[in-house]
Amino acid sequence: MAAARADYRATRYTQLARRLPHLLARAIANRDSAAVHQLPMAASRLAQAYNIATQLLIKLHDNGMAWATADRAVQAARSGDDPVTLAEARRLAATVMRRTHHRDGAQKLMLDAAQALQADTGLLDATHSAVYGQLPAAASYTAAMHDDRDAAWTLLGEAETAARRTGDTKAGQFNLLDLAVYKISVSRVLGDYGTAVDYARQVDPARIVMPERRARYWEDTALALHGRGRPQATFQALLAAERDTPQEVRYRPWAQQLTTELLNRNSRNLPGVREFASRIGLI
Repeated sequence: MAAARADYRATRYTQLARRLPHLLARAIANRDSAAVHQLPMAASRLAQAYNIATQLLIKLHDNGMAWATADRAVQAARSGDDPVTLAEARRLAATVMRRTHHRDGAQKLMLDAAQALQADTGLLDATHSAVYGQLPAAASYTAAMHDDRDAAWTLLGEAETAARRTGDTKAGQFNLLDLAVYKISVSRVLGDYGTAVDYARQVDPARIVMPERRARYWEDTALALHGRGRPQATFQALLAAERDTPQEVRYRPWAQQLTTELLNRNSRNLPGVREFASRIGLI
């Protein structure tokens, strides 16, 4: 489980894809063979394994398989003993719902998950606050996709309050730096590309410890610059993403689509873009 999480956080997507079948098989066997008193913990572990699978499938835009793993994660987490794992399973399930144009249901699921986590834990420690904070942050992004500006920024304010409660969290937990990247995302989705670029300038990507989170920064920054009509800066952001998280650029649809647009519209004015496209498998 730890190795799979490390692969995901490091954007080693191909390695994680090879690891997952064995991990899921072991987690299922562990749950099926658990004694009665061990069953809740084994179910939570299985839910965690399905959560990792869902995260990878979301990254690769395999929405059909992500539906299946997200549903199994929620079912296993409900039989488990960990409210944090259940909250994460519900957030990922809501993300899949949002991807498949069930945005109202996704929003409700995220907000219900936040309310349930608060009721179950009281948000008494940093881990609970970090997981809680990611739920309104994700709901803010969903609201932005609905062009509901007031809700988007209100929810992001709730996420900021939670992030401030977490303090210095361990690697992988939602924090103020993650919140700053969400501000880029929300502004971009709302069509406020100039604001998104301004937020991007305020973030030092070198301070983002996890490569997966840095990849999200490069994605939002590149797309915001593209929306702002700055192809050269967009290409530089893609090159930075390639240097930092190469599998993110080679396998993620956003990078492939953005590179195709640059190639079709600006190839003569962007030296190196054809070579870049070839490196990531487009030519």
